[in-house]
Amino acid sequence: MTIASASEPVTMGQSYFWDAPQLPKDADLYPFYTNEDGDEVPMQFICQVNCAELHATLTKSKGLQAQVMGGTGLPRRGMLYFFGLVDYFLGYDVPYAFGTGWWGDGSVRAVYADVAPELLVRQNPYTEDDMIPPHPITFSKTDACGDGMRLLGEPFEEEVRMAMPEGWRLLLQLDSDENEHYSLMFHDMGLLYILIEEERLLRGDFSNLRAYMTSQ
Repeated sequence: MTIASASEPVTMGQSYFWDAPQLPKDADLYPFYTNEDGDEVPMQFICQVNCAELHATLTKSKGLQAQVMGGTGLPRRGMLYFFGLVDYFLGYDVPYAFGTGWWGDGSVRAVYADVAPELLVRQNPYTEDDMIPPHPITFSKTDACGDGMRLLGEPFEEEVRMAMPEGWRLLLQLDSDENEHYSLMFHDMGLLYILIEEERLLRGDFSNLRAYMTSQ
């Protein structure tokens, strides 16, 4: 997938990175974590994926369909949201940061909601001045082990492929990226890999994820 510039407002139910998520109106789904001071703090929103939009793209590309749909368990409708403790790597002044290798339990989260776009509302727990504008996602065919921002496939780096426990697979790959609106830098142009147990993915259970970061 590729990330477009933040040149136009996003519509309800669109797939995009950053800004704030569009969550179901009557559900309390935004994840929080407890910091070192014992305070409840919202996790950084990473992106949201419109699963129906993704699968509509899959039907137009047999190669992408084989790569993404083959036994993945990804929902065919609804919204999939990603959150994580990536604030430091976006340049925010926070008192924590994970290093290379495995991150701690609960450092990344995914939330799924089987909901129609018209029932969504933008939910921002931060101040508007601190927000990165939304960057729309375009889904396209990629190499199974390519770099960049990707859903599924295999991790780009052999280091991560070797480190993954048996039965786990790539869910979302985040690459260091800089533009006029934000700078995402995993140390020296590294990558962050969000991983999931294949058994959980096959049944649509996103409750237990792990993260692994590399540095170039």
